[in-house]
Amino acid sequence: MKKILLLLALLFFLFTGALAEENNTIVHYLLLGEDGYAESVVDDARTDTIIIVSLDEANNRIIMTSILRDSKIANPRGNETKINLLYKGFGFDGICSCLERELGIQIEGAVLVNFEHVKPVIDALGGVDIEIDENEYTAIRKILLGKDPNMPKGPGLVHMTGRIALAYMRDRSSGSGDFSRTQRQRKVVSQLFEKCKSLSLLELMNIYNEVSSGMKMSLTQLDVLKVMQKGFALASGGAEFVEYHIPQRGTYSYGTIAEGSSTLDVRWSQNRVKYHELLYGTGE
Repeated sequence: MKKILLLLALLFFLFTGALAEENNTIVHYLLLGEDGYAESVVDDARTDTIIIVSLDEANNRIIMTSILRDSKIANPRGNETKINLLYKGFGFDGICSCLERELGIQIEGAVLVNFEHVKPVIDALGGVDIEIDENEYTAIRKILLGKDPNMPKGPGLVHMTGRIALAYMRDRSSGSGDFSRTQRQRKVVSQLFEKCKSLSLLELMNIYNEVSSGMKMSLTQLDVLKVMQKGFALASGGAEFVEYHIPQRGTYSYGTIAEGSSTLDVRWSQNRVKYHELLYGTGE
């Protein structure tokens, strides 16, 4: 039950976004997920899920932007690396500062969670219903070794428990690799977002009070309280949920880094322009 409450609190943070300032600017927070099988978060793991969550009060939007894990980026020392290694080497400050530099935004805080903990949250919220194709169906069966009483019978619209949904989100073999994987993550999260809208502010605050010690974050208790207050107002007001990813099509090429690992050579300046067009209606 503690894991369920932990992730419910995290999902509320994810969906509601952040500390909204009074001037109605867009406020950005960073969600990092360790895609491992450990029982708790660890500081030396790779963050294979990297999502910027933006709260746009002026336009009543919650924007969820996935950063692909193989994106090449300069670390705080100026050396090229994969973005999913930044937290391991430089912590919250390091990965936030690099994204701020490349995307021209300010990140107000960050949260780290073990991706494995998503399963009980999905179950607690009643599961999700997702349309899958033949390749995705095959990938789910392969990941779970075909051993699950809730295994989908085939492609089509399927109801997913937490274990099935996590296998679906971990699939990198079908579609366009990590581009498709991050899209699957956003599909699941968008459904959970709708489900969380039915929770009351009191329920969300009680959840956080019970589980806050189990989360790694760069937020104070006062910050979290403001997040919950502002986020509840936005969610209850029917905010639009917008999905986005970086890099965008035509703004990267395939390459390697020093040790020979394959990467996406991201043209960050082009992605910054496109990202600002989404956020502000301008590339400035």
